[in-house]
Amino acid sequence: MKIIDFETIRNAEILNNYKELYKWVDYALTHKDLFDMPTKSRISQENGNYFAIMPCMYKPDNVAFVKMIGRHNIIDESDKRSVMMSDILLYDANTGLLKALMDGEYITTLRTGVVAAHSTLLFAKKDYYEIGLLGLGNIMFAFLHCFLQNYDGRKLKIKLLAHNGQEERLMKAFQHYPNIDFFISSNYDNVISNSDIVVSAVTKTSEDFCDDSKYKEGCTVIPICTLGFQNCDLFFDKVFTDEIEQIRHFKYFESFKSVANVTDVLLGKKEGRTDDKERIIVYNYGLSIHDLYFASMIYKLSNNIPETEYKYCSQKFFMK
Repeated sequence: MKIIDFETIRNAEILNNYKELYKWVDYALTHKDLFDMPTKSRISQENGNYFAIMPCMYKPDNVAFVKMIGRHNIIDESDKRSVMMSDILLYDANTGLLKALMDGEYITTLRTGVVAAHSTLLFAKKDYYEIGLLGLGNIMFAFLHCFLQNYDGRKLKIKLLAHNGQEERLMKAFQHYPNIDFFISSNYDNVISNSDIVVSAVTKTSEDFCDDSKYKEGCTVIPICTLGFQNCDLFFDKVFTDEIEQIRHFKYFESFKSVANVTDVLLGKKEGRTDDKERIIVYNYGLSIHDLYFASMIYKLSNNIPETEYKYCSQKFFMK
């Protein structure tokens, strides 16, 4: 088997090609029926900590996997780790043999941002210009890399919610795009008002970001982290999601005016945006098909990574 760690994945050249990553996301969503994806399970712990377990199998590539992802607060400052951590076990589906132990945190961050960019480009109105971004951490960087590598190059005004200097880091990272004008704001209202697209990766909030009046007619809202937009559920024209069954527990699910899976839009079974006046919100709750597909593609490109001997049970045995 192979051990493919965080640094190896982060430095993989293919992962800088966001046009290719966009295609991976689109393929997995379009071919969702080819994946066997049991419902993810969750083990809740104290202080907001948890484990989530995500299994999946993709028969066309003869791969199966399970991802363990969790959030665990830092207890000791000497503990050098991320609050969020994840690992992937990748298997040969026919034999059950373990092919790889892989870091899952970088893949999770990357695919989450790319999925958000895919939804933005799929559902944004034609003449979008102003974009509001909330929560400017790693996932937002992945989103913006993917969005800007795949959009049509038009002039854009991007408004950033200031937080701990993240806005300065983001502007520096994307300053080479000539058609982007960045603006910084210290409050939610200014970022959301008049925005044609609103993308949020804010991980903590106890209330809605702003009142209904701040959401422009024709806007598209992408809650990468689903917090802060409950009022939108009650008056937005359409709700789309990566999997309806995963959002049935939402407080206002039964009040949605319209709800459909993104996959059905890609396959032409459901209409997406039909005019530039519709307010649309897209909840991508996270599908293991994307983790599996990204992990499988990375594994295929890992020819330079040596095999590590793993002594699995190779013959029938008897207890002594």
